[in-house]
Parts: sequence; structure tokens; C-alpha cells
Amino acid sequence: MRFPLALLAASMAAVLAAAPARASDESGLPGVAPGDYEVVLSESFMQSHPDMLYRMRGLGALNRGEGRQAEDNFRRAAKYADKLSQAFIAQMLWEGRGIAQDRALAYAWMDLAAERGSPMLVAERERYWDALDEAQRARAVAEGKAIYARYADDVAKPRLETEMRRSRKNEAVGSRLGSVVTQVNVCIGDWKVSDMQLVCNRSIAAEHYYQDRFWKPADYWKWQEQQISVPKGEIQLGTPETVKKDGT
Repeated sequence: MRFPLALLAASMAAVLAAAPARASDESGLPGVAPGDYEVVLSESFMQSHPDMLYRMRGLGALNRGEGRQAEDNFRRAAKYADKLSQAFIAQMLWEGRGIAQDRALAYAWMDLAAERGSPMLVAERERYWDALDEAQRARAVAEGKAIYARYADDVAKPRLETEMRRSRKNEAVGSRLGSVVTQVNVCIGDWKVSDMQLVCNRSIAAEHYYQDRFWKPADYWKWQEQQISVPKGEIQLGTPETVKKDGT
């Protein structure tokens, strides 16, 4: 099934799963420099960033054809202000992908995903709106009130920021005891297809692991927006596919 919005579902899952073996490759996940793969793929990073943790679990479930589990994980990520996960829920509802089709509810989720004004998500939201009839539009607006109350940025961002601060505080104990942390030991796993088959014999320079864009809220939200700001195009969930301009 082809999705008209390049939300990275296939490419993101495939790239992240393969990343540890191709850390020197210049291509990859938009917004993530090749040298950062081992940081964002590490178990400790994912546990401290539940938005990304549950997004990747959702993508894995979606690629395995487990629609309900995918939706559940995307909703968990959505609680931590993950706009891609909110958009994935919208697309699943719009297409009836693994869950019951509900286009009014799909619009409500896509409207939330476009909350920050990301051009790609705004364009998809408007496409949804144009396809709804008047009754569906009225219901979409009504459904959106409850969704915004639980998942909008003003309530969801603080949840993630709390998790990141808690993790940084716990991991900084060593420096308060007089030692200087120069290396962070991490476990790397496959976030696409499994329950994390971890490899735990890696270490990352602390100054690289604790970059501001990974841990300081304002920088982190800017970095997340880079993952959405990709060229328009089409992908097919499962195996990435290039679609030419002539449609062939």
C-alpha cells in the first residue's frame, strides 16, 4: 500500500536497523548525521526518549502487519509529542491499514500532527480535509478536541522533557562524586524487526552522546523537526521504493 506522504515509515525503519553497520555512510535518516547513529540507536538513548522508542516499535509492528500493536505504540509515542507517530496514526486510519478505517478521526490526528506548521504535514492535513464531506468534517472537529487535550504539544512536550531531565540527572551522578565521564557504554539493537537483539560492547564519547540537540529541549525539538522536513515524494510501507515523476 503506497502512502502519498513521505513520512519515512519504510526508510526510517530500514535505515535505523542497518545503521550500526554503516556508520560511515553519508546517506541515511534525515536529521541524523552518520556519526550519530550509535547514539540514537542505543538502548539508553531510546529509554530516555520514549517518543523515538515507541515510534520505532510502532514501525516494526506495522512492517510485520501487526496493525493494533503498531497503533498502540504510535499512541504511546504521540503522548510524548512525536509528530511522525501522530501522522502515522492518521494514515493508518485514513487507509484502514491494520485498523478500522475512520477518515474523520484520521483528519483529527493529522491536524494534530501538523500543529507546528510543518509544510509536509499541513499539506497532508489539507488533502484530508478536502476529501471529507460536511458530516465528516463536523465529526473531525469534535473528535479533535479530546485528542488535543491529551496529545497536543502544550501537554505532551513536558512529558518528554521530564523524561530527558530525569535521565540526565541519573547519569550525571558520577561527575558529582569526583569522576569525569568521558565514555558512555551503550547497547545497540535492531529497532525494526525484533525485541532488540542487543550488542553491549560499544562505547561512545560522552561529549558526543550528550550533544545539546539530543538532550536540551529547545535543541531537541528543532532536531526532531529536521526529520519531518524532507522532500515530498511517495514511499511504500515495507520495502522502500523510488517513484519517478512519470509515475513508473
